[in-house]
Amino acid sequence: MPRGHKHKEWRANKKKYHRNSKKSFNAFLILGLFFASALFTLKDNLRLIYNKLHDNDHFISNIVNNNFIRKILEATDDEDNAPIAVGSVKAFRNISFTNIDNYAATIQYKGNSVAELASLLSHSAKTEAEKARIIYSWIAYNITYDLPTYLSDNYGDSSPQKVLITRKGVCSGYANLYKALARAMGLEAIIIDGYAKGYGYVISNNTQINHAWNAVKINNRWYLLDPTWGAGNIKGGEFNRQFNPYYFATPPEQFIFDHFPVENKWQLLAKHHTREQFNTTPEISPEFFKDGLHLVSHLDRTIRAHGRFQVILSAPKDTIAVSRLKVDTNYLNASYTFVQKKGNKIVVTAAPPVGNSKLEIFSKNKHALGAYQQSLTYNVISDSIGDKFPKTYSTFLEKNSYLYAPLAKYLSVGRLIYFKIEVPTALEVQVINSSSNKWIKLTRTGTTFSGYVPVSPDKIQVSAKFPGDRNYWDLVEYN
Repeated sequence: MPRGHKHKEWRANKKKYHRNSKKSFNAFLILGLFFASALFTLKDNLRLIYNKLHDNDHFISNIVNNNFIRKILEATDDEDNAPIAVGSVKAFRNISFTNIDNYAATIQYKGNSVAELASLLSHSAKTEAEKARIIYSWIAYNITYDLPTYLSDNYGDSSPQKVLITRKGVCSGYANLYKALARAMGLEAIIIDGYAKGYGYVISNNTQINHAWNAVKINNRWYLLDPTWGAGNIKGGEFNRQFNPYYFATPPEQFIFDHFPVENKWQLLAKHHTREQFNTTPEISPEFFKDGLHLVSHLDRTIRAHGRFQVILSAPKDTIAVSRLKVDTNYLNASYTFVQKKGNKIVVTAAPPVGNSKLEIFSKNKHALGAYQQSLTYNVISDSIGDKFPKTYSTFLEKNSYLYAPLAKYLSVGRLIYFKIEVPTALEVQVINSSSNKWIKLTRTGTTFSGYVPVSPDKIQVSAKFPGDRNYWDLVEYN
């Protein structure tokens, strides 16, 4: 890089400067020190201006998004090596905030004074962690995201007082109010500008920032939070209030998947991500991390397929998943994807249609009640069609089954077809022809069951019997 080359040239000629003129060298050194001092003084002053814009009206900073001030702040960011003490999120998350959250939900403050509200919140929050959390919770429960203002692209007054008066705001309003309340309660907090993969975000290298969030110092260590995303989401063109504790003290290595700050140091990561990495990683939701998932294959958000392809994830033993392909706003039926689990790996095989689609993967703990939650999304571009898959039942996933063959939805009638399936806890596995009610028992080898089966018209089902149960449970179904 140019800067590196200049450094080498100066070192190569250093002896020459010293030998010819000591005075010249001293003058050169003094000039260099003066220039460095001036540069960092300029940076500090620019930072004060930038922060002042935030304090008055955060989105006035859009004026300087692409100008000299922001360029200098970005250019000198990597040279600012002042260490930031990052909090241990793992230890911090062992604290229960249930009482704090419940109390925050009951506080019906009607005024517009930051000081009054801070005093009210302080009655139930004594530690720095409790103070930081109750501010987050109160804002999430009481401030409505102002979608019409966001869509108008005219944000107006986003000051804490205005947000308290209207009980509405865009992300700048949420971030400004959090910072103001934190300071009033004796906490150090900042506003972070950057890019977030939220409503309306378009993947590009555009330098126009689209979001603001916060960092707060608790017990001399910094934590990341997003009160806007903690308050809810946009569904059907409307704000859907839904308190989300995940975006308080979010682990930095998870936060970076959907929040990219202008200043690299506020990633709070030992090794900084690039904007390109941020743009190309898949769309990952909090449930992905909650269910203990990790990417093994396909680290890029776009998959270019030639028919069938596989996405592999690692997962804890109790995490299961399902998937669907989506074209525009329509979900394709289940035969376009096939999900299995083997050991600590979840294997998602997809047969996309030609053209553009999205692969959405949903997960949950198999012992938990409720529906699967969306965890991971890929963009798919395919130039050919793959064979569709057989139908699987919930027992297939819950019993950690793994189907080796056949993996096609439609079987050739009148032929012997080889079946092979692993069902770790099964006593028996039978292949059943639903029209003739003919049952063919597969041969067991360890936890794997296999054998050749003649295929006749109508549906073919693979069913298993488990210890302590007289019934057979359907695993897979073919046409």
